Amino acid sequence: MGRRKRQPKLSDILLESPWWVSVALGFCAYIAFHAIVPALLGANRYLAGLTMASREFAWVPAIAFCFLGLLSFIKARFGGQPVAETARAPRHRPVASAKAGPAASPTIKEAPDGAAPWGAASAPQPRPQSWSLEALALLEWKRFELLCVAYYEQLGFTVETVPHGADGGIDATLYRQGMAQPMALVQCKAWRSPVKVEPVRALGGVMHQHKIRRGVFWSLSGYSGEAKKYAAAADIQLLDGAGIVERIRKLEPSQQTALLAKAFEGDYRTPTCAACGVKLVKRTGRRGSFWGCSNYPAGCTVTMELSA
Repeated sequence: MGRRKRQPKLSDILLESPWWVSVALGFCAYIAFHAIVPALLGANRYLAGLTMASREFAWVPAIAFCFLGLLSFIKARFGGQPVAETARAPRHRPVASAKAGPAASPTIKEAPDGAAPWGAASAPQPRPQSWSLEALALLEWKRFELLCVAYYEQLGFTVETVPHGADGGIDATLYRQGMAQPMALVQCKAWRSPVKVEPVRALGGVMHQHKIRRGVFWSLSGYSGEAKKYAAAADIQLLDGAGIVERIRKLEPSQQTALLAKAFEGDYRTPTCAACGVKLVKRTGRRGSFWGCSNYPAGCTVTMELSA
């Protein structure tokens, strides 16, 4: 699954909100510190100094909020719509390529109501013509998982998946045709660094809980020594990027072509929200650019690093 990152600060939220939200908060802050707080503390003579300070500096938070409101107005006027306005029309969401530079303009696509199996159509992107480690690395994390599912379906397995949200330590369950008992559990991590032992151990725990003897772990960048040692003892097959490409190349040419068409259909590079199953959009905050959920701020605050 994708990794959740930092949560946006209040200033980031206000910068992405309509300007009048910050102005209203500034007005409320001034009233609170100039009138309400002194009224609450005025009866206590020991807090007389704090009461005077509250009245004297009531303008400070008010000015700070109004300044954020000014920045939000400038951003909305000259830099595009604020987040709150785009959230009101969630059926059309901007999508930017994961490799696009800072000046790249996002394209607009029709957003799915849920997690579209292979993504909705977006701006055309160059499609690899054959399977390679470089091609595999282009896939965003959710498309990497869906490739795993399609691969085992090509092998003749029935695959049960977790669409989005917490995966509970697994991403797919493999069944042989006509069999009710699962044959193996699969976990996928499209990480750019080696997988440590903890996720592999989590897969082993689910295998033990459900009394399933075999497990498979897919990763782009390999595994730590401790993860390899645990997997050998727990009967978990570890596949890295090179191993995945090798196995795909052993399929029939028609099967390889079918996988290639599915994996690289539509927008295969923009990350998917791990909680909602929709495409993330490029946002800019105090610490620079990052991926944010299309449903922010109404229902989701998931963010990811832009390089993810």
